Amino acid sequence: MNIASAHATLAVLSDSGFIVRDPVHRTYVLGPALAVTGFAALEQHPAIHAAIDQAEVLAKELDAEVRLTARAGRDVIFLARRGPEPLTSTSGYPGDRSPLLAPLGAVFMAWADDADVTTWLERASLGAQRAEFYRRVLAETRTRGFSVPMHAMAEPAIADAFSRLREEPTADDAEQQLADALQQTSEMLVMFDELSAADKVMFSTVAAPIFDPIGRVLLSLSITGPEHLVRVDEVLDLGRRLIRSAAIATRTARGRVPGLQ
Repeated sequence: MNIASAHATLAVLSDSGFIVRDPVHRTYVLGPALAVTGFAALEQHPAIHAAIDQAEVLAKELDAEVRLTARAGRDVIFLARRGPEPLTSTSGYPGDRSPLLAPLGAVFMAWADDADVTTWLERASLGAQRAEFYRRVLAETRTRGFSVPMHAMAEPAIADAFSRLREEPTADDAEQQLADALQQTSEMLVMFDELSAADKVMFSTVAAPIFDPIGRVLLSLSITGPEHLVRVDEVLDLGRRLIRSAAIATRTARGRVPGLQ
């Protein structure tokens, strides 16, 4: 969009109350008319209210940041956070999006059908060996009920790729740059079957699903990891605690966990 078209569009949005212009700084913020859309969406998705309530409980109990994300088509969108913000984070801000390509969004794919998983793997341009590894991780995630992305997600090459994708979302090679950075990092998701309870890992988050009434993963509730190594048994305890909160949010919103009546 060129500058003239952008100004014209902003003027129409401002006249309609969707945005508000600051005459001094010449900046724009969301307007009150958009609140109606937000309230309507929350009424349609009571799981969001329930998940935010659980995020507040977890954040207070653990003194850690807890995030809420949702699948939005081909992306994962960051909805809300509770608790203290981490010193360093690649998660962005509420409203920020990340492309749904392996290994990103594994918690949303662990309960998806095979066609959806194949699309997720192919979008990341993975080789057969790496794709098979991620399929095994998804199977383990279904068994345990939560996924654990490694701290490698915060490596400089990945952080730079995320920044470029946010700044140049229409650039032809922006997503490929992120896919390449993800492929070059070997440890992205924890595979617990290969670890002992006394082993230590530095993880990015522990994420558990919240299901909708037909058993699809609607939301993800996640606990942000600390900036140091943590014993595997402690990570597993966090995961089990997180599952309880995710299950409460699922039941409150009348969701259904696949395989359960």
